[in-house]
Amino acid sequence: MTERRILYIEVSSAEAALDEFARTWERAERGEALQAIEAVGFESIPQMLSTLTPGRWDLIQALKRQGPATIDFLAASVGRDLVRVRQDVDALVELGIMESGDGRYLSVPWDEIDLRVPLAA
Repeated sequence: MTERRILYIEVSSAEAALDEFARTWERAERGEALQAIEAVGFESIPQMLSTLTPGRWDLIQALKRQGPATIDFLAASVGRDLVRVRQDVDALVELGIMESGDGRYLSVPWDEIDLRVPLAA
């Protein structure tokens, strides 16, 4: 059985991210076992929400549901303009939320996306 792939998306200040990196570095230097995680970070909730728009979530869900597809097929399946879908897909591929393995077919390699938003600093 393959391990579930989880992408962590979190809101965290640059300072907090650097602090976590330093703690991880120290654990590695002590020889502690480290678990690799795949994550995308945003500095604020508004930044995250302006990047991960409802339309982009629709694309993520549609592609995960239907499996690998061309961008033309994806745009048609969600009933959106190809140019706009291409812009959204480019942003999602850049973030690592979608993949374009062979340059033609897009996929969502994640079994789960875990959003983490702190309620207090």
